[in-house]
Amino acid sequence: MRFALATLVLALAVSGCASVSKQPISAQDRTSMQGKSLAVTARAKPDFAAMTAGKATFALIGAIAAISEGNSLVASNNVADPANVIASSLAKSLEAAHAVRTASAAITVTADDAAQIASSLRSTADYALDVQTLNWSINYFPTDWTHYRVFYTAKARLINTQTGAVVASGFCKRIPDTNVGAPTWDELMANQAARLKSELDIAAKECIDTLKTEMLAA
Repeated sequence: MRFALATLVLALAVSGCASVSKQPISAQDRTSMQGKSLAVTARAKPDFAAMTAGKATFALIGAIAAISEGNSLVASNNVADPANVIASSLAKSLEAAHAVRTASAAITVTADDAAQIASSLRSTADYALDVQTLNWSINYFPTDWTHYRVFYTAKARLINTQTGAVVASGFCKRIPDTNVGAPTWDELMANQAARLKSELDIAAKECIDTLKTEMLAA
């Protein structure tokens, strides 16, 4: 049961990739956005699942408990959603490459549909950069129930708010595949979850590199 649930969590972590097209910005769009304005979106923190081998024994009830505990530890340890750091870095890359003018503060959105995001920000900026965390979670290794890995997946889109078109998009993930050097639960949570934050920082940096290459041809 615990092996099966660990495998299911892994499958869910990468499933978002199938629904996200990888689209680099075209030469025409790179020219069109020169000197234009850019709004960066922000979202409420998504649910964070902290799955332990003990919770896996209780299947669905365990999964619900994992989300409850995960959200609690994120709140109590002030764990930041990596999407915000990723979006900020991509915006700076666009500023450097295309002289776009980025709004000073991120704008909160709740919609996922690109056309809806474009409509809500049309009077604010010419383009919108939307980075969304799809999955962030902790799970034990299927063959090592005392050591843990941090999953992270995200998608990003650059949207022309005047037309509603997605002019660039990408997907990124970090899912450690070895338990060598992996932390125990106590090691992850020590010092206000310092190791967890470090793992998410690594995921954010890898995502930035991936998305700059996939989306921005940087």
